[in-house]
Amino acid sequence: MLETLLLSATGPIRAFTDSDGLGQFIVILQLVMSVCSWAMMWGKWLEFKDAQRRSANFVDKLIKRNDILDIYAETAHDGHASASISEVPMGKVYMNTCKRLADLVSIDQRQRMAIDPTYRFTLTHKQMDLVESVCAHTVEDELVKLSGSAMTWIAIFTSAAPLFGLLGTVWGVMFAFQSMAASGSADIAELAPGISSALLTTVVGLVVAIPSTIGYNLLQGSLEARSVDLEGFGEDLMGKLRLNYLEDR
Repeated sequence: MLETLLLSATGPIRAFTDSDGLGQFIVILQLVMSVCSWAMMWGKWLEFKDAQRRSANFVDKLIKRNDILDIYAETAHDGHASASISEVPMGKVYMNTCKRLADLVSIDQRQRMAIDPTYRFTLTHKQMDLVESVCAHTVEDELVKLSGSAMTWIAIFTSAAPLFGLLGTVWGVMFAFQSMAASGSADIAELAPGISSALLTTVVGLVVAIPSTIGYNLLQGSLEARSVDLEGFGEDLMGKLRLNYLEDR
């Protein structure tokens, strides 16, 4: 039935062939936008799922350690291990924050730790505020990376497709009436093919925009969930660092 509709004398294929150059260009452009938006949505969905899985694995490893800095201490001087952890959004937040904290440890405290392994260094409130600023900045950077340009392009395709359809329809209707005026005939049989071709761009625009809008909103919800998780991890990390390494006074 669908094949009959597409290939019939009144189907979309006929409407496309009856369209002028601009109408056909708009339809092709809309189809290209549809393919691009679906490819981007699929890639983004896989990226979000991978980020969620790897972040959950990292948090599980972090929870099992006795000290919040254990993983950093083990990987700080191992470039491969450090890079592997930093590929995970939460791992990147963790490594950057811990690095900033380690950089603020004074020489005297480092010497005491070398002599006494049980010695625990502490930072002042101002120093811990610097550590927190690095943590917050890294969280923001990772959120931007998670969103990426793909979400922007999906939103552009979703909103632009029906507008291109409207442009094609208005152009097609105008062209049909101009042809009717030039022929001097008001016969509906002559006007109908032009109107049908004009409406094709609107139909294609809606076919592109509706599923893209649904997919974009689903991705946006997943992105917001990842954002909440990442921000919560940053706050929890800073809470543990303050509890263990902030001086009492």
